[in-house]
Amino acid sequence: MNGEIVFSYAGHYHDNLPNPHHSHRGAELVLVTAGSCETAFDNGVTLKGGPGTVLVTPPELAHQQSNSPECETFYAVMEMAGSEFSTELRTVETGNDALIRQWFANLLELNIPYSAEQGSALLAAIWARLTLLEQQSDNRRTLHPGVRAAVAHIEKHYMEPIAVSELAERSGVSQSHLNSLFRRSFGVGPLNYLTAVRMRQARLLLLNPYFNISEVAARTGFREANYFTRAFRLFHGVTPGEYRASPSETADRLQVYEPGGSPDGAAPPRRSRQNLGVFSQGILLILSAQLGTV
Repeated sequence: MNGEIVFSYAGHYHDNLPNPHHSHRGAELVLVTAGSCETAFDNGVTLKGGPGTVLVTPPELAHQQSNSPECETFYAVMEMAGSEFSTELRTVETGNDALIRQWFANLLELNIPYSAEQGSALLAAIWARLTLLEQQSDNRRTLHPGVRAAVAHIEKHYMEPIAVSELAERSGVSQSHLNSLFRRSFGVGPLNYLTAVRMRQARLLLLNPYFNISEVAARTGFREANYFTRAFRLFHGVTPGEYRASPSETADRLQVYEPGGSPDGAAPPRRSRQNLGVFSQGILLILSAQLGTV
């Protein structure tokens, strides 16, 4: 059993009735998956959260949570002794991270029947990922405001057609300046950043056998499955079907390209392998923090 984090219990809440005033012997993590909530703590602090927010509550701190009508949360309580992870009262914005949401749901499954060892291991993974997401958020705050605006738009609308001109307009800078800012921050231009975000999401969706290739393409910003397949193969060196069959062996077989024009245009030209080093040092470090692996 994990000697630093011990799983106590987990639960799921979907009601607009306020939770009674209470506290926990151990630390608590609460993930908001729908609606919003506001939690008032006995130390005078009030924290608010919406979809993707994780509230971190230290042991023994009494609090009361009020919820919007459509609020839904997952929560977990654990004992932590000498852990490297901080239980300081705060919120962590996960951006609706797919793994965080899935892992909280898995904790609920491990609650009945109670599985302390597996629950503790999963909590360690959740804490590690929350730490990475916090670090990523800190890094983003050091970015140029225009880059932050463009990245936020890409992360929210990657499934839609996006052009550099649109990103530049939202960022308040020229297209050439935005390209320069992206290359300075990530080592690649905004379209390559967009492609990597789409491919990250495509890899996640391909792990779900209920999505066919056309559905994965549509959910990641590609209007045609054939073009998605070509783009995926240029990026990873394997087809979506090959990746789905053996993700652990094919996820890192990366090939880099710069899409030309619209994401729905002709197949992009293959880039030289020598560009992989620059790409990896920039964007993949950020994407690995979001996904845990690239």
